[in-house]
Amino acid sequence: MLNKPSLSLKEAQQLVEHACSRAAEMSMPVSVMVVDVTTYLQAGARMDGAPLMSAEGALDKARSAAEGGHPTTFFEKPLNEGRFSMVKLPHTPIEGGVPVIVDGLCVGAVGVAGAPPHVDSQLAEFAIAEFLSNLKEQR
Repeated sequence: MLNKPSLSLKEAQQLVEHACSRAAEMSMPVSVMVVDVTTYLQAGARMDGAPLMSAEGALDKARSAAEGGHPTTFFEKPLNEGRFSMVKLPHTPIEGGVPVIVDGLCVGAVGVAGAPPHVDSQLAEFAIAEFLSNLKEQR
C-alpha cells in the first residue's frame, strides 16, 4: 500500500495567504489556487480587482504543476521552442504554477494568475519559500 504525503487544508490556506499578502504589497491583484497531491483544489482566493478568468487560470496552473511535479515552465519552454505537440498535453503551459516539494516529494502546488506570467511565478515561489521556512521551524 502506498502512502503519499499531501498538503492539509490549513497548509494550503497558509500558502494562499503568503501569496496574497505579497501580491497586495506589490499592488498586483491576482488569483491564487492551491491543490493537494491529488491535484484537486484545497484552497484558493481571487483578490479584489483580479481578472475574472484568473481564478480558472490559477487552478489550471496549480493542477499542471502538481500532476507533473514540475513548474509549468517545464511545459512552456518546449512549446516556445516550437514543439507544438505540447498543446495536446493536458497541462497548462503558462508560467505561474509551481509544485510544493517536501522531503523530495510533490505534496501539492500553487498556481497564480492575473499578473504578468513571471510575476505569477514569483508570487507562487515566494509563498512556497515562506511555507517551507515555517515548516522547517516547526520541525
